[in-house]
Amino acid sequence: MFLSFLIVTQNNPVKLMKTLMSIKEQTNDDYEIVLVDDTGFQPKSPTLEVMSEHFYNVGKKMQVITNLRSQGFSYGLNTAIGVAHGDYFMIVDEGEIIHKTAVAVLKENVTKHQVEHKKIDMVEFRLNYPHSKGNSEIRNKANVLLSPKTDKEVLAYTHSLVFTKIFRRKLVLQKNITLLDYRRTDAFFIYNILAYANGFLAIEDILADYELGLVNYSVFDLIKQWIYIFNLYRDLNLYREYQEELEYAFIRFCLVTFLRLVRLQNNKALSIKAIHSTENKLERRYKSFLKNKYIKDIQEPKFKVIVNDIKGFIKSWKLENTK
Repeated sequence: MFLSFLIVTQNNPVKLMKTLMSIKEQTNDDYEIVLVDDTGFQPKSPTLEVMSEHFYNVGKKMQVITNLRSQGFSYGLNTAIGVAHGDYFMIVDEGEIIHKTAVAVLKENVTKHQVEHKKIDMVEFRLNYPHSKGNSEIRNKANVLLSPKTDKEVLAYTHSLVFTKIFRRKLVLQKNITLLDYRRTDAFFIYNILAYANGFLAIEDILADYELGLVNYSVFDLIKQWIYIFNLYRDLNLYREYQEELEYAFIRFCLVTFLRLVRLQNNKALSIKAIHSTENKLERRYKSFLKNKYIKDIQEPKFKVIVNDIKGFIKSWKLENTK
């Protein structure tokens, strides 16, 4: 089997059915769905009630796992990875709409770019953000099989959102790579895999609609996970080798990804705390970052403007979001 769609549902049956029905429309049926019901019995599971009614409408390519009590997103995904059968897996958010050609496009690209001595361990694709009227961008070379071990820029430019990827399941299991329980560590999971990956492929295709907006976890988990990333690479004796790539990815994450997500929460108190946290993180690396080789050729116009005046950007962000 080529692909396993992994979904952790947390008590939103309407969003869940939207996602499941979009997967059902796939033009290539070389897939399965692994659904982890993390709602817990209260005293009964709303998800199981919905699935008992609609199971056969979705199709027979599905495993449903129920936690007796809620264990969280990361725990659910680790469970799903362990029982999945696909060569690759895609982590899917509740409410996400998977385009009907997703499996076909991904399988075609893996087949096309696969070489005998280099397994493709990760494929990155683009997302459509319907409410923001924009798309995620590919910053690595597209349609070229890259090796993170030699093409180090992969670590600088890869997208930090776990929903933009498929991963080779065998590598994840062999290296015992997991998401950390009871917190959000999407980027840590990605960089953990990249530390061992031989093949990375980015494609320009937009394969899903994903809503950026309110989140049901602490946004500060996303900043804290970078401590784990840096420590992981130190433990593997890879930090010096990839220091500039990790530094560039981290600074961009703080200034673009993190602050954009904070803004979407529309919470003044959160924004004040977040910008102070960002300033503290950047202060330690500011001088080093100004010497980073990757800032000499930034291809993203918006980020280039930010880097040219980081302190001015932070001041402006404060005025817009904390007053």
